[in-house]
Amino acid sequence: MIVRLERVVPFPRDAVYAWWTDFRPDDHPGRPSPATSSREILRREGNEVWLRDRAARPAPVTIEEHVVLRPPDGYTVDARYPGADVRYEYRFDPVAEGTRIRLEAVAHPRHVGRVLLPLFRGRIQRYAERDTDYHLRRMADDLTGGTP
Repeated sequence: MIVRLERVVPFPRDAVYAWWTDFRPDDHPGRPSPATSSREILRREGNEVWLRDRAARPAPVTIEEHVVLRPPDGYTVDARYPGADVRYEYRFDPVAEGTRIRLEAVAHPRHVGRVLLPLFRGRIQRYAERDTDYHLRRMADDLTGGTP
């Protein structure tokens, strides 16, 4: 299963990259975020970061993630979800309007995920869109000095 989305923001690529890769424990604090989770930064080494996310919502899961940063173009993540191994990539491309943010996620289902992922494909796409838009609002607030 593949999920793709694209958004254009009115900020320079370097600012977008810096904000998007500033991984923090409170990236998903709860409402209005579509997720509630805590993040543990396990290790940083050069352009690699290892994370552990413990989500309470939309479903209680623990996700192990390995991030490879490619400044300022983007980053890739290999994540192990309970029902799938997921590789996703964020790309940040400069455009006349600011920066184009592109997400592509490829899920390789395991176990029960072979049955569930096809059933929830639409919901997964909508969740990715809501989550991205939530982060875009937070980024805009942070980069313009608005109220988070």
